[in-house]
Amino acid sequence: MSNPRSLDNLFHLVHVLKRQLHEQVEQLDLPIAPMHVRVIKIISKKSPCTAMDVVSVLDRDKAQVTRLIKTLVEEGFIEKRPNPEDKRSQCLLTTEKGNAVLTQIKTIDDEIFRKMANDVSNEELNTFQLIAEKLATNLAQKDEN
Repeated sequence: MSNPRSLDNLFHLVHVLKRQLHEQVEQLDLPIAPMHVRVIKIISKKSPCTAMDVVSVLDRDKAQVTRLIKTLVEEGFIEKRPNPEDKRSQCLLTTEKGNAVLTQIKTIDDEIFRKMANDVSNEELNTFQLIAEKLATNLAQKDEN
């Protein structure tokens, strides 16, 4: 069954959400782009975290992730340490400066979620979360035809 309106609604939601996040992050006047913020979030949530972990989560090419990480190290938001499990790679960790940014971003995320969930019940939010996870899982599966 095809429902173009549902796709339009999803595109609209994603667009408005991304625009809101981008505008809020820009107001922080950071020397980095929203994609860098995403990388900091990934690194903070996964420990230990390597560049290949970031590549996997973002589903971006290694060269692009390498450039993002290089900028974050240069700006002092993350640091690299030797990986005790694999001498060929390094562990990525957020610094105090990176953690301060994460605190600011959490405030932004909470405010946007509060605004977005206004007049939406917990039951509706739970249902949406289940459906969104199913839709994402279905899209992520390799086409078996």
